[in-house]
Amino acid sequence: MPVCCTKYKNEHISTPLILSFDETLTFFPFVLEFYDWRDGLAMYRAYPDGHRELLEGSCSFYIEHIESLAGGKAWIDSIPTQLVDKARAYADLGVYMLKIAAMSDRARHLLSQRPILLYLVCERYPLDHEQVVSLCELGQRQILAHLGLASCRSALRFIDRIQSDFSTRSVVIVIHRLLDPQTKPFTLFRHYQAITTLTLQVYLQWPTLTGTKLGFYLISASQRERLQINQILSDVFQLGYRVLDVDSVRRIHAATSYDELKKLHDRWLIAQRTAKFVPDPSCNKAYDIPFAGNSNIVPIRNYQQLESEGIEQNHYVAIYHQRIIKGEYLVYKMHMPERVTIGLKRHYLANGRASDIYTVDQIQARNNRMPSYETLETVYSWLDSVKMAR
Repeated sequence: MPVCCTKYKNEHISTPLILSFDETLTFFPFVLEFYDWRDGLAMYRAYPDGHRELLEGSCSFYIEHIESLAGGKAWIDSIPTQLVDKARAYADLGVYMLKIAAMSDRARHLLSQRPILLYLVCERYPLDHEQVVSLCELGQRQILAHLGLASCRSALRFIDRIQSDFSTRSVVIVIHRLLDPQTKPFTLFRHYQAITTLTLQVYLQWPTLTGTKLGFYLISASQRERLQINQILSDVFQLGYRVLDVDSVRRIHAATSYDELKKLHDRWLIAQRTAKFVPDPSCNKAYDIPFAGNSNIVPIRNYQQLESEGIEQNHYVAIYHQRIIKGEYLVYKMHMPERVTIGLKRHYLANGRASDIYTVDQIQARNNRMPSYETLETVYSWLDSVKMAR
């Protein structure tokens, strides 16, 4: 509920920054008043009749947008520079994070020391700054637990190594999923000194490469070489599987350049020409499907469908056949909002026993393109609904 704040109108010492809107386009019958750091970055909606309401949540403006407005740079300059520098990376929540920091010493400490943690709280409660301030009073691991995320010390260390610009919704979705408290997939990154946007993009495209020599190389390679590797990688996996090289995956993971992958590709291509591929007898066996799917997300039910999916999407998924037979993996195809292949892997407990939990291992668009954030949200929402129904 908006809070009437006409009683506050004479309590500020700074002159507000006024943000007005074209009412014919936005239908907003008010202007925004932003007071500077001396007034705790207080923000209001001000109506033509003199009525004012406290803006209790995010204004969804980028810091750069505010700076581009008349008087905006002076408003930003009133805020401690080190806080502005920390908040710039957080896109449309950056100004909100600064506002929270102006309201709370604990929030200010979070912004200075662990800004991602403050971002996660602000992202959860974008319209309730009182809830955000209240959460900032908790211990950092308590904050993570309240958000339903992994709250161990290693989770905090993972957060400290993230160096992403948070410019895309996909990054936020992936970080949330990596911090799953049950499966803790963030541990895949324990050998990474820094986790950049590119690191997360490589994880989205080739999750099985995370932590491998090839995975590390993809992060440091030029854009041209990454493209070359992406174009050949599916074929290399396919050839290794078809020539029955039991160490094919290990050899691929150990490659540290496009040239090394190309040598594997050429070697296995020659081997395939001289050897007849004999399908596994289990290729005629129907897969056990614990999650039925729906009209949009359809399970792959046998090896023939798995092979066809790889051909249609131009990425080889038949290498997962044995894992599917063993109950370790599931593959689905999704039609909307874009055509993708979904791979789910079974989670195993610390004692080695299989659990009933399956997590997303990969979401691959055609030619191994990175999926859109709308696609990620659709897949994860479906998987969450499946978990709730069980």
